[in-house]
Amino acid sequence: MSKNKGISSELIIEIFNSLPQGVIILDKDYHIIDINQKAQELLVTSKVRALGKPLKELCQQFFVQDNLIQAIVDSPKGVRVKISFIELNKTDARFMLFLEPESQFNMDILTTIINSIDDAFLVVDEQGRIIEYNDALQRLDGLLKEQVLGKHLTSIYNLSESKSFLLQAIRQRKPILDRYQNYTTISGKNLSIMCSTFPLFKNNKVIGAVSIMKDYSKIKELSDKIVELQGQLFNNNSHLKKSSKTTKYSFDDIIGASYSIKQTIKWAKRAARSSSHVLIYGKTGTGKELFAQSIHNASPRANNPFIAINCAAIPENLLEGILFGTVKGAYTGAVDRPGLFEQANRGTLLLDEINSMSIGLQAKILRVLQEGMNRRLGDIHENPVDVRIISNINVEPAIAIKEKQLREDLYYRLSAVYLEIPLLSERKEDIPLLTDAFIKKYNNLLCKNIMRISEESMNLLINYSWPGNVRELQHAIESAMNLIKDEETVLLPKHFPPHIKRTTDGISDNTINITIPLQDEPLAETLSKLERVVISHVLEKNKWNISRTARKLDIKRQSLQYRIRKYDIK
Repeated sequence: MSKNKGISSELIIEIFNSLPQGVIILDKDYHIIDINQKAQELLVTSKVRALGKPLKELCQQFFVQDNLIQAIVDSPKGVRVKISFIELNKTDARFMLFLEPESQFNMDILTTIINSIDDAFLVVDEQGRIIEYNDALQRLDGLLKEQVLGKHLTSIYNLSESKSFLLQAIRQRKPILDRYQNYTTISGKNLSIMCSTFPLFKNNKVIGAVSIMKDYSKIKELSDKIVELQGQLFNNNSHLKKSSKTTKYSFDDIIGASYSIKQTIKWAKRAARSSSHVLIYGKTGTGKELFAQSIHNASPRANNPFIAINCAAIPENLLEGILFGTVKGAYTGAVDRPGLFEQANRGTLLLDEINSMSIGLQAKILRVLQEGMNRRLGDIHENPVDVRIISNINVEPAIAIKEKQLREDLYYRLSAVYLEIPLLSERKEDIPLLTDAFIKKYNNLLCKNIMRISEESMNLLINYSWPGNVRELQHAIESAMNLIKDEETVLLPKHFPPHIKRTTDGISDNTINITIPLQDEPLAETLSKLERVVISHVLEKNKWNISRTARKLDIKRQSLQYRIRKYDIK
């Protein structure tokens, strides 16, 4: 620091270090030549470590504009720090930096929210150091925030790097959902949790991970109660034959006139005549359970039980008891109760998201299917069961097998009949029919009087890619009908969610100008003409490369080839 006339250098240094705002002085090459006490605290550094260091070690990006340089840096303390610079007319000191916590009010709100939720909440940086640890996790672990913040995950919990879901999520760059984990804290407390873990990204770079956890003992207590009530219901109603209370869908509820959906319905109806197991593959929202229930209700087993279970929603060690049943003494608190295989005897058991089930448990399912015998946990006796399995999967079976999510031998056993539900983007000619059905449904539920959807709105729906398929379309109609005024009778673009209005299905980087003469013909025929023009355009643009064109149109190659033949595109 330079010496001011009339003021001692010691006093200047004292003032500099007493400022409530962080201050850093840079030379012309953006190297640090001085840093006050507050800046050291914010950046968790010392003057010895900071002096001579280039600015880029504090922040990777900064910009100069009108003699003002601005940057943002994340403090190791987890506080986001804003840095503003002004230029000095000095030879040795060219810039003065002012540091302050950014949006402290918003950070306080965020911290309050995190500490108000019942779920335990843990955040680590990309190195595995703990940077957030909420009140619920303090209560669960029996540790204080001060004991863990800044520490590496493995120094607080007896988890190796290969066993930690947080570190796995960082390495794999993808979420790890609904997993059971047992661990011991540094205080010696043993805990069992269910957790979902998500990597955190910034500019496509992993900067950490967050895990949301629930106390497994509470989940087990609730699950045991559900299974107990389920067993009581089975015993009390064993004389009933009808399964109408557990299913509500039939083939009449599947809406669509497209070739792809009609073919799938035709194959499903054929499957309903037999007792062969069925594997249904379809992306989220395509209607897999609707098909499963329809097959059951059209089958000879229609008057017998239909029982569905989501394999992804229940921990593995609970799922085993739920499926196969238990006998008293099998484990602490176990009681005599039938599993779902027994409860679904002579009926249908739907295993939803079967690829979420562990490989070990899949082997036990395979044995029941091969032998036709079920053994409860803890029992030495086996009981015969006659159950038709319908399985749902939202990952292509070949990929699930390759990634060890699905046993290959179980796949062959389950897929005696294999159905693939088409994406909504592959049957856009069904959108008007589905929209009409959803309008009628929500007119009744919401007491509305919507008469129609505008042409512009229908174009929006047809041009959108629908990653959430029919379910997303249903939610979009429901959202629009909640927003429309009571006196309005036409759904307009303004009523639909913003992302649908902003997004098209990415058919081309350029605008396609299409002119189709309006004639007195059904809407389906007009849409077919539109589809033919669009497919022809994209084929030409991609030089008739089928794979590339299919990717651009977001449909399967087989679907594209079918449409080329259907419309005689040459």
